[in-house]
Parts: sequence; structure tokens; C-alpha cells
Amino acid sequence: MDLSLLGKKLELTPELRALGLRVGLGVALLAIAAYVLLYMSARQHERLTSELVDVREQIRRQQVLMPAWASIAAMSQNATLGAVSLPAPEPVPRTRVYLMPEQISHMARALGVEPLEVTLNPASMGQDPSSIQVQGVFSGSIEGVRELLMDVARMPSLARLERVELRAADGRVEMLLQLRIALAN
Repeated sequence: MDLSLLGKKLELTPELRALGLRVGLGVALLAIAAYVLLYMSARQHERLTSELVDVREQIRRQQVLMPAWASIAAMSQNATLGAVSLPAPEPVPRTRVYLMPEQISHMARALGVEPLEVTLNPASMGQDPSSIQVQGVFSGSIEGVRELLMDVARMPSLARLERVELRAADGRVEMLLQLRIALAN
């Protein structure tokens, strides 16, 4: 086969065919490698963008809670020893402990805080037979949640406060509260 290129004759030999095949294969591999590199960088960009959005959302939630933490910190610095001292414990009779979730829910509603769930954990008595664990999730304003926390801390039957978690949710604050109620023998 003769090919004319600007008046010159080019003869296609088996060596030129092999060279053309190699060049074509090299170009195809180069195109595949470029596609993979571009695809990987695009995926990396999308992943980083989604992580950035998540971090910004976490920062926004923390900024919502900052006034509450500042208020609690200011109260603790300005509090007198008498205001924060715990009252003498008054254990709850075992026959009336089932009323504690309802009592805590009533305290929350009186402060304008919605009790989402308040439950007793009877299995917790295996760890400490002199107390029972109460868990609750509450939703409300920063002020209401803070007042509920202070009221719970002043409960005469409170053995100890085990866990408090605050998180921002839909313009409100949700509080997870885990405490132990002292039981009378």
C-alpha cells in the first residue's frame, strides 16, 4: 500500500504498522490514565466539600450552644457555696420509685421544657442496689433547659448526676440527662 504525503511516497511496512499500533495503544493508555486521575481528583473534591459542609454544621451547632455554656460558667463563678451545696439526701421509698419519671417530666413541663422520653433503668440496680438510674431526653429553650438542670441538681433524692449532654436541634436545645435516685431500704 502506498500513501502519498506532500508528494512523497510512504510505504507501510510491517515495522511501521507495529509502531503505529504501539503509538495508538500508548495514546489510549495515556487517555485512560488521564481520565482516572481526573475522576479521582473530582471524587476527592466532592468528598472534601461534603466534609467541609459537615464541619461547618457542627461549628454552627456549637455556636448555638455557646451562650448557654457561657451563662452556666458565669453562674458557677458568681454562685455562693450555699447556693450550690446539695441538700441532705432523702432517699425515695422503693415502692414509690416508679413515680420519679413522671415527677421529672412534670418539673420539665413546668419550666416550658418538653420531656421527649423519661425512663427508669431497673437493670442499673445490679451495679448499685442503693440507687436506680433515670434517663431522660428533654427539648426546650436554653433558659428552660438550664433551669431544669438546676432543679434536678437540687432534688433531695438525687444520688448523683451521671451524664449531661446538650445539642442544638431545630432552633432549640436537646438535653440528655442520666442520673441516679437514692433508694430507701
